[in-house]
Amino acid sequence: MELVRDFPMIGLAARTHGRPLIECRQCGFSIDMPEWSENLDGDRVRHLWTCEACGYSFETTVRFAAA
Repeated sequence: MELVRDFPMIGLAARTHGRPLIECRQCGFSIDMPEWSENLDGDRVRHLWTCEACGYSFETTVRFAAA
């Protein structure tokens, strides 16, 4: 399965164990999990991210390529 993102890879960081993090688009603080996720259909998931440092919120959508 291939993961296709509709947002740029800029702003993604990695912890020492390799788990990707999202960086706040406002202040750059690392966010390790979305506040909520929503399954839009069979191949798209929307995430709401909220920064604990500055309170900024933004959404991303991840699309899984068809097999």
